[in-house]
Amino acid sequence: MIFVVVEDGTVEVIEDLEEAKRYEPIDVESYVFTFYDSDGTWLRPRFTEPNRSRLFGLIVTPGTFELERSADLDPAVDPFDVAMREADALTPNPHFSTLQEITLAVATLRGATKKGGPLQCG
Repeated sequence: MIFVVVEDGTVEVIEDLEEAKRYEPIDVESYVFTFYDSDGTWLRPRFTEPNRSRLFGLIVTPGTFELERSADLDPAVDPFDVAMREADALTPNPHFSTLQEITLAVATLRGATKKGGPLQCG
């Protein structure tokens, strides 16, 4: 499971990387969409094919990306807890009905991880 925080304050819940590929690579590169794993770890986009601009950046050939767990946040990326405090909407999904449920689930998973429990990665 992956949490997607949109720059407008909306949180989306998606299943996996394949579903993440529906997001425009140029927007991913610009952090319009920020991805976090099920335990709140930032998923850094790594471009296997870069976005390409032509004609003064007006025409963009979209690249392709993968998501990698990263403990080192880019300065443009908020930690998960901050991103969730600033979020104000949740896109309907089959897993969570409120933002608070997401926050609680991540906190619970983090607690299990610190105690040596299993980590379920998106």
